[in-house]
Amino acid sequence: MRQPAHDPVQRLNEHHADDLLALARTLGGHPDAASARAEHVGPTGVDLVVDSPHGRSTTHIDFVEPAAGNSELRLAFRALAAVARATTARGERNAP
Repeated sequence: MRQPAHDPVQRLNEHHADDLLALARTLGGHPDAASARAEHVGPTGVDLVVDSPHGRSTTHIDFVEPAAGNSELRLAFRALAAVARATTARGERNAP
């Protein structure tokens, strides 16, 4: 069954696939990730399903601060994605 269009997990997977992969590689502990998709997003962070040469695994990435409601979730995700993109741009594989 298809989830509603406003579902944050569906939106992340449909519109932010590159950001999810960057998160898995830089903040999620999977530098060799081939793909990543959101499984759950909630007040504390995002859960990813990650495919790599080692198989499929999951990881949770915490938001800097807890988020409530879709607008705060969007802002929290954008902040994480910005960190992941900056880390990738510097050529780093693991965030400090």
